[in-house]
Amino acid sequence: YVWFEAVIGYLSASIEWAANNAARNNGAPDAWKAWWFDPAARTYYFIGKDNIPFHTVFWPGQLLGSGKLYAGPDDEGLNLPYDVPANEFMNLEGRKISGSRNWAVWGHTYLQDYDPDPLRYYLTAVMPETRDSDWSWSDYLRRNNDELVATWGNLVNRIVAFTTKHFDGAVPQPGELNEVDRALLARIDGGFESVGSLINACKFKAALAEAMALAREVNKYVDDTAPWFSIKTDRARTATTLYVALHAIDSLKVLFAPFLPFTCQQLHTMLGYDGNLFGRQIINEYHEATRSHRALTFDRDSLTERWQPGRLPPGQKFGAVAPLFKKLDEKIVEIERGKLGQ
Repeated sequence: YVWFEAVIGYLSASIEWAANNAARNNGAPDAWKAWWFDPAARTYYFIGKDNIPFHTVFWPGQLLGSGKLYAGPDDEGLNLPYDVPANEFMNLEGRKISGSRNWAVWGHTYLQDYDPDPLRYYLTAVMPETRDSDWSWSDYLRRNNDELVATWGNLVNRIVAFTTKHFDGAVPQPGELNEVDRALLARIDGGFESVGSLINACKFKAALAEAMALAREVNKYVDDTAPWFSIKTDRARTATTLYVALHAIDSLKVLFAPFLPFTCQQLHTMLGYDGNLFGRQIINEYHEATRSHRALTFDRDSLTERWQPGRLPPGQKFGAVAPLFKKLDEKIVEIERGKLGQ
């Protein structure tokens, strides 16, 4: 039975990797044990719903049944799956996705016409976490224009552009924060707990929705404080308002980063930071006995941010200012639907 044997590959591939690494790169042949015996090492199995039995019944049973065959230094058994986030199915325009029938959205052709972050955003927003979902080009258009462009992108654009115009393209020096200012920043800072907890629970759809809800709260704060009016009569108060909004945007940049990495990096640079938001990415080549392969890794020591509230200092100069997202024309819906099944 193929799936009875297939899941064993999770363990056997780890053991093989350690052996190959030891033979060729002076690694430790028992390095695999760090992942399979350390109780702090949590394994997540991201699968489709048709593979649930093999990962929640077969595989745990095999691990438990291994007995003394694989035992840790304290005679402990192999780590069991920590979580098995199983998704339902995603359809396309009400029909089952089919590559052979060209009823699909192809990544390489998508990227010829659109940016990657709206794709990541939409796939997360309609993720079939608990029930089947549907990719709809009209809904994709709506979410891009109403949520990415009009809510999050517009917040960034109007605050950074307004600050650039009236405060020489730098973060203003704030005065004393009032109760409304402090309440907003506390709410945004709390997002690191609320969004982070949802991500840890593999509830990515809800995590993204929570981040967008926080962006709406910042928009409301800006609308209520109306810096475009206060700049005419109270420059000091306007500086404080913009500082608070920019601090919130800096935090939202981190909260959105797992879902919108490209535009969050753009925003990171726009706010005047150096370096890569996610650390330096490296493609390494690994040599095995019969083949070689390349893998994308990253240098975690080069990270310029952590999962924590923004640290944007007064006086920091902005980088190049440009919109994060593009508004899409309604005609793309019929154009993209017309490609299906051809």
